[in-house]
Amino acid sequence: MKHSLDELLDIVYRYYPRGVGITDDVDEELIRQTEEHARLVAARIQASKDERWHSMLRRIEGRFPRMLRNHSLHLTTGGCDGCYSFTIDLRKSTSDPLWFQISFLAPYYVVHRPCTVEFVKQASDLFSVAFRSLRFIVRRSPFDPAFVSRPDDSLRFVNIRERYVTFDLLPEEQPCAEWISRDIEMAFGCECMPPEIGTVLVPDVTTSVRLPGEVRLYDCLFSDQRAWVKPSPSEVSGGGVDVEASNLTDSLIAVLSVLAAIYHILWTLMSDVQSGSSYRVVTTDGVLHREEVLAALAKIHLLLEAPKTARGVAFKRELEAAKRELEALVASWDGHGEPPASMVAWASSFLASWLVDSDPKASS
Repeated sequence: MKHSLDELLDIVYRYYPRGVGITDDVDEELIRQTEEHARLVAARIQASKDERWHSMLRRIEGRFPRMLRNHSLHLTTGGCDGCYSFTIDLRKSTSDPLWFQISFLAPYYVVHRPCTVEFVKQASDLFSVAFRSLRFIVRRSPFDPAFVSRPDDSLRFVNIRERYVTFDLLPEEQPCAEWISRDIEMAFGCECMPPEIGTVLVPDVTTSVRLPGEVRLYDCLFSDQRAWVKPSPSEVSGGGVDVEASNLTDSLIAVLSVLAAIYHILWTLMSDVQSGSSYRVVTTDGVLHREEVLAALAKIHLLLEAPKTARGVAFKRELEAAKRELEALVASWDGHGEPPASMVAWASSFLASWLVDSDPKASS
């Protein structure tokens, strides 16, 4: 190893602020305002311009034609990861590709492939539902008749499939990995980071998907989009079951409609929002809270002053009109019980026009 563990932690703390924004609900905005995060963004942008990376990709593409996929195109914007990532799909022995990741924060790389382990667990007292191009996590029992109208026994247990990486390559993968590893080492002067180092926990920091106490060196120096340690049954809690939107009660549909409209407005104006997911995720207890709506309106008001996305700029006038309508509805709402019919009608009208006309990639 080129560095001791203490030296590696010093590198991490250069790019990840210690103790900033770490609460039960991690405040990513506070983290983005730090000098450390600014260094990380600058490092990503600088890495995207490194000719060693582009030259290496051309060599590997020549050696393994039509097998390489570049997963680092986002680096030009300063978003995501502390490494270059690409896969090689050998398509002979496995449906899962071989992953190569090269840190540009420290001189190390890793080679791994994905694995899946499955557990049958008792379902948690929560459920998820795809609704209006969002995924809602509802912190309620799927057997509560106030939220799910037609529950059945299939909702009592859930199959949990956990993905993780393994560094034990298949025999047929090893020649490819060895050839590419030699090229990586020659191009970048780096070495492979062993799991006993990479899986060490890093105190006092968080990442976009890892809470304090869960962050490992691999998460910081490479990517937090992987489970770097195989989960055990005791570590995996029963997840929430999926419920079809058609099985929701009218009262929950009313709440989710209003929340969906609010979050579509927010996320149109915000940058760096869960872009790797088919659905954006919202957590709710199934009840619309006046203070939650007011807090969202306050944030929308600030974001409208300087939208952070091109779509936010393009549709600023429409979003301002929607905000004003919602403000008027909230002002006349006592905040108790279900959202009023007028508020639900506002949300339904906004979503119908927004998802169909303004966002052709979204579906309701």
